[in-house]
Amino acid sequence: WNQGAMNISWAPQPSSDYYEVQLAVNATAEPFVVHSTAGASVVVDSLLPSKKYYVSLRTHAASTPSLGPGTWGQPAGRVVCESGADVVPKKRKLARADTTLLEVMRQSEFTYDVDYLMNHDSGTIEADAAFASMGASHPDRPSPFNITFYNATFTLYCVEMLKVDVPDTFSTGGNSSYSDYMSCNDNHNATDPQCICDNWIDRVISKTDADACHDSKGKKCSFFTKMGDCTCSCSQESLNNSNKYIGMMPVYFDIESDDYYGQWFSHPKPTECDEDEEVGAARADGSVCTWKRHKEARIVKGYQVLQNGFNTSAGKTITPALAKQNADAFRKTFAQAPVQPWGCEDTVSVLV
Repeated sequence: WNQGAMNISWAPQPSSDYYEVQLAVNATAEPFVVHSTAGASVVVDSLLPSKKYYVSLRTHAASTPSLGPGTWGQPAGRVVCESGADVVPKKRKLARADTTLLEVMRQSEFTYDVDYLMNHDSGTIEADAAFASMGASHPDRPSPFNITFYNATFTLYCVEMLKVDVPDTFSTGGNSSYSDYMSCNDNHNATDPQCICDNWIDRVISKTDADACHDSKGKKCSFFTKMGDCTCSCSQESLNNSNKYIGMMPVYFDIESDDYYGQWFSHPKPTECDEDEEVGAARADGSVCTWKRHKEARIVKGYQVLQNGFNTSAGKTITPALAKQNADAFRKTFAQAPVQPWGCEDTVSVLV
């Protein structure tokens, strides 16, 4: 413990190139915070004073193509660490004049571990809560992502992104701060997820150009199109921009209604900044890194959200009131973690 923060270090592993430090309240509880790094130490500066934390380390296999399932070892045994009495308010990393901060939530797919953001999609809490509501009627049944809602992992991230002005987008509702949204992790290999031109169902949800999607016979896609037999087209310029910048689409769900639920985002792997890179940094190959996760992320599990009032009655029909109720359940659950309040804005938090 040093200067109001917990310093955690370990011996680097030759077979590993990335590490995840997990914090929990006891020897068997679910982790509520992770810190990720390519180094061999982290400084955890969001803890409460004079409190025991159970710390574990998860190691990532070197040279694997993602931070998703099949690329991590099992967490090591937990070590008890106690915070000091001299905790200071956590200082948030501020956005620069040419960057902005974005809070996103992601439900892990095909794993109950944190699967991070590279070549994955995420959303605002409101949009992801609405989506989760439609698949939670039977919380103990596996979803198409091979997970149950009851045990699902939801991770809250703070992302710093480069301010950009992307012309001629079709998926963003006219918001040029983002590129066109890409549909990710639908390539039947969650260990090496790929992102493609926004698919038909995502276009329906965002009320964008679904007429650019056709089946193998040239017919426009519909709800009656055979699964896997629908291809959407994007211009090369759109694809180029989507592989550089965070993509976005508005979320509506009901094609007959204008009820708006928030936004979904896509995160291109090629331009994610390393932890030692500044957002906007030019690389030797001429590319620019355009977005970066903060090292700390918060975690909740589906069953914890259920205990805090998540409503499972939606079925395939969602309403703004139910979506708000379930978004509030997520926020309440995240806020119960025994750490300083979460923040992803251009301010300094106040310790309470």
